[in-house]
Amino acid sequence: MPRGKEKSGDFDLVDDDLVIMASQASNGSDDAALELAIAEKFMASKDKKRKDQQRKWHVSARKAISQDTTDSKETMASATQSAKELYQAFTIHHAEEEDRIRATWSMIFEEARKLQKMSKRLHSAIVNEGEESEAKQIKGMGKAQEAVLETQGVIDFILPKPIEL
Repeated sequence: MPRGKEKSGDFDLVDDDLVIMASQASNGSDDAALELAIAEKFMASKDKKRKDQQRKWHVSARKAISQDTTDSKETMASATQSAKELYQAFTIHHAEEEDRIRATWSMIFEEARKLQKMSKRLHSAIVNEGEESEAKQIKGMGKAQEAVLETQGVIDFILPKPIEL
């Protein structure tokens, strides 16, 4: 029989193991010892298969977890990049709006300043017109008084003074 592994059902038997089992059988061991050796070999084989399956499951689980975390990292990086781009766009738009508001306030301020200057000029013009009007009115009243006095003088000259009794 060639040296190596031989398949017998669900477990592996090696030639050396058969020699040991045969020597045990020839020494007067009963069938129970042979069954025990076969069962131990079977259990060791099953344990080896179970460990191999667990190792394969762990490897596949690690791959799946690695893929999930890689996908999550990519999703997070993409979301972070999108958030940065949105924030940058918001900042630029906000700055543009602030510039427009500032320009509008500057125009309002400039117009208010112009109105204030115009109001001061109009006030000055009204005050000057009032002073000129007052001066002319006083001059006119002086002339009217002069005319009244002259008229009274003419009346007094023309009409004799009544005699007083």
